[in-house]
Amino acid sequence: MQYFSVLFPAVVLTFFLGCSRPDAPLQHTFPQPCRLYDMKQAACISDASLVSRLAPYQVLFVGDHHASTAMHARFAELLTTLAGEGRHLLLANEWFVPEDDALLARYAGGGFEGNFTEAVGWSAKAGYPFASYEPIYGSIRNAKGRLYGINMTKAFQKAVSDNNLTAMNDAQRTFFEQLDLNLSAHRSMLAPFFAHCHAKQTGEDAQQCRERMYRVQVAWDSYMGEQSARLAATALQTPDDLLVVFAGAFHMAYGLGVNARFARRSDRPYVTILPVPEGTAAADVGEADYLLFYTPEAPSKERE
Repeated sequence: MQYFSVLFPAVVLTFFLGCSRPDAPLQHTFPQPCRLYDMKQAACISDASLVSRLAPYQVLFVGDHHASTAMHARFAELLTTLAGEGRHLLLANEWFVPEDDALLARYAGGGFEGNFTEAVGWSAKAGYPFASYEPIYGSIRNAKGRLYGINMTKAFQKAVSDNNLTAMNDAQRTFFEQLDLNLSAHRSMLAPFFAHCHAKQTGEDAQQCRERMYRVQVAWDSYMGEQSARLAATALQTPDDLLVVFAGAFHMAYGLGVNARFARRSDRPYVTILPVPEGTAAADVGEADYLLFYTPEAPSKERE
């Protein structure tokens, strides 16, 4: 028995080490139908259950499928449910910049007169129909919530892309010089999407183009993360306040984008929700905390 007691731990250790790196990604498979999926519990839940699970949190990251009006309607429905259960909603959206905050406050509060889309420069900022997003903003207005901008201006984005320090002010230069381009998991996740550079600048080779594209992506994520942390520190005033950071899903997948950069600036706990079209069969472990299912639009009949 003494020999066995010495041998057994070594055998067990060898077994577990040998099985610790599966070849295929670990995935959740979903029951159908499923309106919301809790990736920690590995179970479908209701919107009401999600509301109760979010009660301890004041920061929520939600991914966007920009081109899907159906996803926006589903998200607006969830926002309305949260507001109905007493949460005061503060929506921080990537389509706006902090310089828009005064205008956004008037619009959300019902005190704005005139054409909002023209005043905020929607067509230049978003590139998607305002009508698709209007249910989301309408839910914030109906709930007497607030809207905030968290993105970089187009001029700042271009200066980052061009590596042009002279086009930046002091605060922007400090931000640019502190960009962390060495988050290996984030770089690996984006590598397939940046493998082909479709818009090389004059005198730029493919590798330089990829590095420039990645630099801009990191700047987007970092800036939105920092602005979200600023709002978490200044705008969250009561336990019922909920800061909802809404940006493209890929800015938040696997906790490697805006949410990772937020976590470097704030110690506030948060959860991440990513949208999923109904009929999706599986998702990787770790993509998000919750998955929000929506019914996708019917395919266009133009090609029939």
